Amino acid sequence: MTIRHLKIFICVCKHNSMTKAAEELFIAQPAVSNTIAEIEKNYNVKLFERINKRLFLTDEGKRLLIKAREVISAFEEFEDQALNSSKKPLLKIGSSLTIGKQKLPYLLRNLKENFPDIDFQVSINQTSIIENKILNGMLDFAFIQGKPSNQNIKSRLVDCNTLITVCGKKYNMPDTVTLKQLCEYDLLLREDESVSREFLDHIFALENIVVTPVMESISNQALISAAAQNLGVTIMPEALLTRQLSNGVLRKITVSDYEFTRNSYLIHHKDKSFGTVKKEIFDFCYKNYKQKQN
Repeated sequence: MTIRHLKIFICVCKHNSMTKAAEELFIAQPAVSNTIAEIEKNYNVKLFERINKRLFLTDEGKRLLIKAREVISAFEEFEDQALNSSKKPLLKIGSSLTIGKQKLPYLLRNLKENFPDIDFQVSINQTSIIENKILNGMLDFAFIQGKPSNQNIKSRLVDCNTLITVCGKKYNMPDTVTLKQLCEYDLLLREDESVSREFLDHIFALENIVVTPVMESISNQALISAAAQNLGVTIMPEALLTRQLSNGVLRKITVSDYEFTRNSYLIHHKDKSFGTVKKEIFDFCYKNYKQKQN
């Protein structure tokens, strides 16, 4: 087994095609086929199902792909440092959207101060995309809101945050309502399948409440602006609403029989192996996530 074997395997996975992998790598297609066959024979493992001349990665192949990417990443880091001692090691961190806005910038600042010899590559995206990047070995670890959905992702609780209910100061709504009463007003909510929406939909389902929002958006800011224009009521993290609440553009609504509390987690692939430095950074992030932001 060589680095070349792993690079060919990764390239075949990328294209789901030996022919396209051969074209990208500028080698003959039989050489690609022979390499995959050598790996399968040497380790007595089946990497691909071959159905109607198409390749489908097996479950074992998916697990080995993650490891192959880790090996190639480690090898490339070794080469970079061997060839250019001034080049810094690279750490790949991800986060969901709200954490990326509220928490991650401060945490990255602290990381740079405490680990000046490390470079960071950051991905901020929807939680489902971040989880997929963890599963595919494209991130070392990440921060998300809500418990990860895949059993191959390990998680550590790092924080609890509360979502609050707000509306415009002239919106016709009392200052205190029950959950069922809340759902009778014009709701401004995040889009389907977002973590925030899934969190709220789960709560509504537990109470046998069916909601039909008057507005859905992938943008928190769009929902805040709509609420400020007295178009309805929205529910989101209090940290996003500090300015609007302090200047009176929005007012807080108390839901008397429910508190919207959501957890945040530090996640990584269950098979992820951290080197000494990355493990130290991982532990630092876990311990310092809730550090006061100045």
